[in-house]
Amino acid sequence: MPKASAKTQSASHSSIVKELVKNNVALQNKMADLIKSNSDLLKAQVKTYEEIASMVSLFREAGQHMVAETEDEKLRPLLGRISELVEQNKSIMRGLILIQKYIRSSTSSEIPQRPLSPEEF
Repeated sequence: MPKASAKTQSASHSSIVKELVKNNVALQNKMADLIKSNSDLLKAQVKTYEEIASMVSLFREAGQHMVAETEDEKLRPLLGRISELVEQNKSIMRGLILIQKYIRSSTSSEIPQRPLSPEEF
């Protein structure tokens, strides 16, 4: 009987080894699948990061353009007012020149002279 028991133990041992090999192969297949899915996940994360970086860059550029437009809009009324003041200063200057010429002409001679037109200065 001892030999039959040894055969049974050997068959049992062989069956356990086969089962262990089968489980080990299945485990390795699952590890390979896990590594592949982790690799795919990493690629997706890198792609997402690049897209987010691109969006942030786009928003920064848009923000700079919005600020530039806002500054131009703020300066537009000021530039209009400065143009108005320049025109007023031209008119005042013409008037002062006419007054100066009139005073010079009236003190140098008592003969009245015709007034100068704005085109003559």
